[in-house]
Amino acid sequence: MLRRSTFIMVVMLFVLGAAVLPASAGSTVDASFSLGCTGFSGSGQILLDRDNTGSSREAFQVVVTDGVGNIIYQPVVDSFFVGGRVSWTAGNVIEWTEAPEYNPLTLRVVSLAGNKLEEKTIAIATGSCGDLKTFGALPTIEDAVASESVDINAVPPRPTNPEEITQLLPGFLIVNTDNLSLRSGDGPEYTLVGIVDGGTKLIPLGRNLNFTWWFVKAGDVVGWAKAEFLVARGDLTSVTVVPSEGEITPATIYVFSRQALLSAPAAGAIPLCTIAGDTEYIAVGRTRATDWYEIQATCDNAVVKGWIAAELGAFRGNAGTVLDVTTP
Repeated sequence: MLRRSTFIMVVMLFVLGAAVLPASAGSTVDASFSLGCTGFSGSGQILLDRDNTGSSREAFQVVVTDGVGNIIYQPVVDSFFVGGRVSWTAGNVIEWTEAPEYNPLTLRVVSLAGNKLEEKTIAIATGSCGDLKTFGALPTIEDAVASESVDINAVPPRPTNPEEITQLLPGFLIVNTDNLSLRSGDGPEYTLVGIVDGGTKLIPLGRNLNFTWWFVKAGDVVGWAKAEFLVARGDLTSVTVVPSEGEITPATIYVFSRQALLSAPAAGAIPLCTIAGDTEYIAVGRTRATDWYEIQATCDNAVVKGWIAAELGAFRGNAGTVLDVTTP
């Protein structure tokens, strides 16, 4: 293990073959570096020609950070006489002092400020670790599969995203209305998968062709949100079009109060059971005059179909939905 005080003279590191790029005039760079998961190596040399100490020496340091700015190699400051060369010996590896969390990894050789000279970056090299995520990369998906639909009468989840997640993205979406529905497809006719509060930051996974709906993630819920109620922040140009394959919301009858479910659309028909009020039931059909609705309900743990007078409930369905006539 090399002593940190002698680091500069034997620095090494190889970053996926990335060459060191001169960052400013004033120093001659003929070195290459390689950065990886555990450390860095390098080869070549840099000619020093800035007297930033006032004693004919150039003071400089090597700093390495990860994709979110964490210092993964504690800066080492050293100095050499102006006109001298800093060399790196190929094959030697310097280990990180802190484990990186995100790609890309960036190494900078910096000439320090002093003797009326400003700080100046002499060289920059970048690399990555295959085990880490890249900061600024949006999630990618193969299929736009939404979360499971919320059952009728069930309380929908209200997911959120931790602040630190969206901070790592190049762009995100902010909900600018309260109680925004997340749906299984890109339209109001699709089933509900969740509801998000105003101000929630959503992770964009995809969009539809005309940018009217976004496929998003909030917590562990994935679904479609209408663009009209979202504010875009950052760079979303890499978000691609994904197909919408959701479930259509079934038409329902909202029953106002506790009622008898009848075997036929007639006041004197045989009651099958009593159903709860303030509840939605899947609508199965109607009479020709739409004065009775046929609904699906559970009676004594069995799913049955029965009838209820139209004035005892309210039809709920997507625009243009027409129930079939299920009576002769």
